[in-house]
Amino acid sequence: MTRLPSYFRSAASVASLLVSCAITASVAAAPSPPPRQEPPPQAPATTSLLGDTLSAAAAKGASRVEAESLYAAGYRDVEKAKKDKKAGKDKDAKKRFGKARGKFEQAVRLDPQYFEAWNMLGYSARQSGDLKASFAAYDQCLAIKPDYDEAHEYRGEAYLMNGQIDQAKQELAWLRAEGSDEADELAEAIEKAEGKKSGVKEASDEDKDSKAGAASEAKTSEAK
Repeated sequence: MTRLPSYFRSAASVASLLVSCAITASVAAAPSPPPRQEPPPQAPATTSLLGDTLSAAAAKGASRVEAESLYAAGYRDVEKAKKDKKAGKDKDAKKRFGKARGKFEQAVRLDPQYFEAWNMLGYSARQSGDLKASFAAYDQCLAIKPDYDEAHEYRGEAYLMNGQIDQAKQELAWLRAEGSDEADELAEAIEKAEGKKSGVKEASDEDKDSKAGAASEAKTSEAK
């Protein structure tokens, strides 16, 4: 076997070393792939539900605050209307009761569970002469809070205005059974209503007697 001269062996070694360095350099120069992008973590469902609940609660709270503001304004109108009525200013009183009614209607639209506003809506509607709307409002109030004695008393007075004394007495019986202070007010209203009814009946009987007497006198005169 023929051996290459030493300078050829050295040249081959140098060439091999250069090739190796070139490969290494090319590998080092190649760009590395971008890091893998992980998807953003999803918020747990419970967190979303909690946020929705808090938002709903905040909205409900804001509605209630506005409803209470309307209720207070309506109540002030009612107090002024009562003063007008007491002073004999029936026309002014009716207008004020109408304004109050509008405010209570807005209040229950904002918060349908606001039973006090339903009660005052019934009261202002009754004072405005709208008994149908009044009964509907009292019924709604008592559907939410069946033991609200003021609504029972007010509904009793609405029954009296509608000529339903027996139904008013049922409301009075409920108030007395509950030991409510509202019972005395309704009892007084019932007594007045019965007194007026009795007075009308007595007047009617007197008219009949008067007519009968006149007819009898006429017959006696004819006989003579």
